Amino acid sequence: MHRPLSRKSWLGSGRLGLALAACAGCSFLIPGGAHRGEQFAAGNAPEPTISTTVLSCVAKSVPYGAGDAYTAQFNALARAAMPAAPVPLSPSATSVLCNTVAASGAFHAWRETTPPASAVAIIRELAQATGAKSIAIPMMRLYARCEQDQKTVRDSSGRVIATVDEGTQTCRMDRFKDVGLFLFAADGTILYRSTTQTGQTSNTDPEPDMNKVLAAIPATFSAPEGGAVAAAPAASPMMVAPAGGGAMPPAAYTPQAAPAGVGPTDPKVDGAIAEVNPKAPADCKKYVKTVCRAATIPDNARLQMCAAYVGTVNNLVAQQGAKAGDTCKSMMPSAPR
Repeated sequence: MHRPLSRKSWLGSGRLGLALAACAGCSFLIPGGAHRGEQFAAGNAPEPTISTTVLSCVAKSVPYGAGDAYTAQFNALARAAMPAAPVPLSPSATSVLCNTVAASGAFHAWRETTPPASAVAIIRELAQATGAKSIAIPMMRLYARCEQDQKTVRDSSGRVIATVDEGTQTCRMDRFKDVGLFLFAADGTILYRSTTQTGQTSNTDPEPDMNKVLAAIPATFSAPEGGAVAAAPAASPMMVAPAGGGAMPPAAYTPQAAPAGVGPTDPKVDGAIAEVNPKAPADCKKYVKTVCRAATIPDNARLQMCAAYVGTVNNLVAQQGAKAGDTCKSMMPSAPR
C-alpha cells in the first residue's frame, strides 16, 4: 500500500522537482562517470598492463545462475576492449573485492581513496604473479528485488476478504545494475575508474552502458607473464553480500598446471570449436575459429582459452539469439590473431 503524501511532502517534492529542473544536465543524477586519480592526471597506465575476467558481485538473494548471461555478455565486450588474455579471479579474491572496492557504497565513489588493505593485498598479489605494472578489472554488481509472498483468502462466494503474508519472499534480479572498469597500479592504488548504473531508462539492455565504461581505457594491454592465464570459470560467480568486510584470502587467482602445448591446427582445437552452439550466427562461429587458432595465443593455454571463448559465445547466443552475431562482428577487429 502506498501512503498518500502529506501537504508538507508535496511541498518538499515540489522543491525537489524545481531543483531537478534547474539541474537537468547535472552528471550527479546518474551515478558514476570516468575519473582519474590525482597521481594519474594524463597518459596511459604503466606497462605491462593486464586485465582480469569480469568481477561479478551478485546479491545472495538473487536466484543462483540468474546473472550468468550478463556476466558472459560483459566478459565478451571486455575481451573486445582489452583483447589480451585475461587472468581469472579466484572465488576468494572475488569475495574480497566485491566487499571492498566494488561494494554498493563504494562502487561509484568519485574520490580516489586508498582501497582497504585486503583489496590492496589482492592487487599486489596479482601484480606479482603476472609481472604487471597495472591491472584492469571490469566489475559488475547485480541487485535483488524481493517481494513478500501473500495468500488471498476468499469467502464461499469467491469474494476476497483478506490477504495474509506467508512469511516468505520471492526474489528476482533488479533492473538496476552497476557496471564499471577499475584500473589499479601494482601497489593497489586506483589509477582510473569508469562506472555507471544501468536500468536508468526504459531500455533494459545493459550493453550500451557496458560499452560506455569500456571505452577509451587509458592503457595498452598485454598477456600476463608465466602460467597465470586460465579459462574463465564456467559456473556462476560466488554470490556475496552487498557490503561488509572480509579476511585476506590466501590467493588472488586460481593457479593451474600448464597443459601440454596444442598448436592452432591440432585436432583438439577442432573438438573445442565444435562445442559452439549449432544455432550460433555465422559471425560468432567465425570469431571462435579466429580466436582458437590465433598464433598469438600460447600453445600451453590454447585449449583453455578456446573453451572460455566458446562458453562466452554460447552464453551470448542463449541471451541474444540471432542478435549475438552483431556483438561477435563488433569483437572481430580486436580478436587475437
